[in-house]
Amino acid sequence: MAGGGHRSTLKQKNKSHNHGKHRSKRNLKREAHGKVNVKQLTKDKKVKELLRQEALQKRVEGRDGALSDKRGMAASVPPRLVVLISLNASVDTNAVVDLLKEADLSSDVNISEQLNVHVSAGKLKKRISVVNPEYGNLQSLLDAAKVADVFVFLVGESGMDRYGEHCLASVMGQGVPAHLFVSQGLTNLSKKRLTDSKKRIEKQIEKNFPGEKARTLDSWQDAQVLWRQITNLAEKTIHFREQRPYLLSEKIEFELNKQTAEVGTLKLSGYLRGSALDVNQLVHLPGWGDFQMAQIDQMDDPYPLLVKGNKDRREKRDNSVADQEMEDATSKSFRLAVATNPESLQSEVVPDEMDQEQTWPTAEELGEDKPTKVKSLKGVSEYQSNWILDLEGGDENSEDSDEDDDDDQDEDMDDGDKNDEGSGGSEEEDDIEGDTATEADENANYDEGMDLDEERRVYERMKEERLHVQFPDEVDTPLDTAARVRFARYRGMDSFHNTYWDPKEMLPFDYARIYRVGKHHYKRLKKISVKASEDSEDGDNLLAEPGNFVIIYVKDVPKAFMDFHKAGAPVALFGLFKNEQKMTLISTMISRMQGFKAPIKAKDPLVFQIGFRRFSTCPIFSEHAHQNKFKMERFLPQKGFIVASMYAPIMFAPAPVLVFRENVMQKFDLVAKGSLLPLDTDRIIIKRVVLSGAPFKINKKSVTVRYMFFNREDIDYYKPIELKTKWGKRGHIKQALGLYC
Repeated sequence: MAGGGHRSTLKQKNKSHNHGKHRSKRNLKREAHGKVNVKQLTKDKKVKELLRQEALQKRVEGRDGALSDKRGMAASVPPRLVVLISLNASVDTNAVVDLLKEADLSSDVNISEQLNVHVSAGKLKKRISVVNPEYGNLQSLLDAAKVADVFVFLVGESGMDRYGEHCLASVMGQGVPAHLFVSQGLTNLSKKRLTDSKKRIEKQIEKNFPGEKARTLDSWQDAQVLWRQITNLAEKTIHFREQRPYLLSEKIEFELNKQTAEVGTLKLSGYLRGSALDVNQLVHLPGWGDFQMAQIDQMDDPYPLLVKGNKDRREKRDNSVADQEMEDATSKSFRLAVATNPESLQSEVVPDEMDQEQTWPTAEELGEDKPTKVKSLKGVSEYQSNWILDLEGGDENSEDSDEDDDDDQDEDMDDGDKNDEGSGGSEEEDDIEGDTATEADENANYDEGMDLDEERRVYERMKEERLHVQFPDEVDTPLDTAARVRFARYRGMDSFHNTYWDPKEMLPFDYARIYRVGKHHYKRLKKISVKASEDSEDGDNLLAEPGNFVIIYVKDVPKAFMDFHKAGAPVALFGLFKNEQKMTLISTMISRMQGFKAPIKAKDPLVFQIGFRRFSTCPIFSEHAHQNKFKMERFLPQKGFIVASMYAPIMFAPAPVLVFRENVMQKFDLVAKGSLLPLDTDRIIIKRVVLSGAPFKINKKSVTVRYMFFNREDIDYYKPIELKTKWGKRGHIKQALGLYC
């Protein structure tokens, strides 16, 4: 029997999936077995090469654009603004300006009405604007430094003096862009003195700028090298002006209003820097507040860059024709924008007094007579006169007092807060002695002009600060006032950190006047405000682009601005984002300067400079920690960080913070510096008071304590509150002992 094939019954062949005409690319590639269509291959190569070329072009353009922006070489870029900062009284800044003029002999030099020197170097194909603030005027220096592109720190042969160190600390706290250190007067020194001088200068610079060295500037060759370094330095970002338009005035004009002579229109001319400016947004003048704009005019560049060769060709023509063309070019201007819908200047909410949770009848409603004014004793504060038995009306306002004994000692201490020479604060003097002055000369007239009353006040304030450090928040119970009345606004807390406290509870009436910004809404508010300012282009009006020379008409500026303005003092102007004129509660994290040792109490008048704003306020201090409640501090600590809170317009972080205090010489001492914290109006700041007593008898399970309370009603009132000892023991009041308790 012939063998035949055996059909297997175990091999099952299923029907394959019908792909139809829509087969996947993977299947097509598998069926092609590595073969590629020539047309498709050519097409893929062309597309890939095209994408590669586009990516390369974008990368090159982005790199060139970033490099041009850093070096100030982009189109429509204003001249690089250079601020000369003298750190020694012996430095001749005018000589430095003359050397910068002579760096390029073919350069065109112009001086504006604000004494800003504009140098256009045709040979170097660069232009700069040099600002030379007055030595000894710290406010003018800081205003010019806010808008500067490059700092040139000038030191003498002896390095920096005391005022120079003070200026350097202030400028560093505000923010330092591109910078250079330049030494003057070292050429004429002997070899030994030159070596010592260089070591001294390098040692002073090394403290704040490690690795930085000072360049010599005594000849036009040095000036030419310095010029190239200034124009080629990479710019550094200053965050508070990064997305904001700003301007340094080249010319100032003021026109009084016809209706009222107290205010007028201020016309500021200058190069617009930063971002575009809308005529309907608000602007800020440092130290004077927020204002609206009426109009923006644009002019041709009055200080153009003269490329090498143009000047020679111009000289071949008739001088009269050239002068006429130059005059026509400088006077040509046109109106760019007119305010049609300016942003409101309203900064506070108008509160409704009927919305308050509690009301108190007035004296007229109760039918009572007006309280008579009682003359207090000399040297006795108003609070002390309330509980002295010999004076009338001593207990009427005791419930309204929320200040403890430390805060109520002398209200006139705020006037005596100004420090003098012996208080430990840094001094600003117009005539600074050099390093060659002897100690005998410095201390010869130490007692001359000293205010003894002021010395006593400062001494008392220092004793209060030391006492607060040793016994924080401890307060003595008043003898003639019930403790339950004196501390009626305080509550007993078992645990400061774990006890719940409603942030909307017991708010002051001023909270109804500010705009509330929670911690969770801050980022959204910042994003909305910045975006609204960028997209605020209005119909027919055009935005003033950065780099153009413009004239800004600022409305309703007080006439006092021109009265206090000194000729040549720099005047800066900043554009505001939307909502930045509204009042709120801001918090800043600051730390005390090492050279300032005088005591600073909470609610003392201080001058704050936050970003581009400068204002006077009386802040309260609180601890800096990550928690939901913060303890109020009565003094600015000597070491560490602390949070200062105050009412101020809305500002967005990050922004540098400088804190100044006026001294008896009407100069400003740098007290502290720090940074701005994100807005949070729900920040709970609690004033803590510790009532302490002295243990009289200690038993096994009980302790007799004296001098904590002085009547039986207070003891019964404070019985529910738990008592604590210094070493962590806990307990409660069991009973009162004695005839008077």
